[in-house]
Amino acid sequence: MDRVLCQCMNVTEREIKRVIRAGADSVDAVGERCEAGTGCGSCRGGIDILIEEVKRAQGRRRLPAALLSQLGQLGLFGGGHDS
Repeated sequence: MDRVLCQCMNVTEREIKRVIRAGADSVDAVGERCEAGTGCGSCRGGIDILIEEVKRAQGRRRLPAALLSQLGQLGLFGGGHDS
C-alpha cells in the first residue's frame, strides 16, 4: 500500500516521486504539479526529503564526470582522439 504523504490533498509518496522524476525540483514545483504541500504545509519537509532521495537515486544512475572524461580520452562515447 502506498503511503499518503499529503493528507490535505490526499497525495501519495508514489505520486510525489513521479512528479519529481518528471522535473519538479522544489517543494513549490511539486505543489504546482500535484497540489501536495499546498494545504496546511505539514508535509513540505517530507516532500523536500523525497526530492533529495530522488535526486540521489538519479545521480547513481549516471556515470561520474571523471569516468566520462577518461572514456572520452580513450575514444569511447565521443570526444576521443583519432589514432
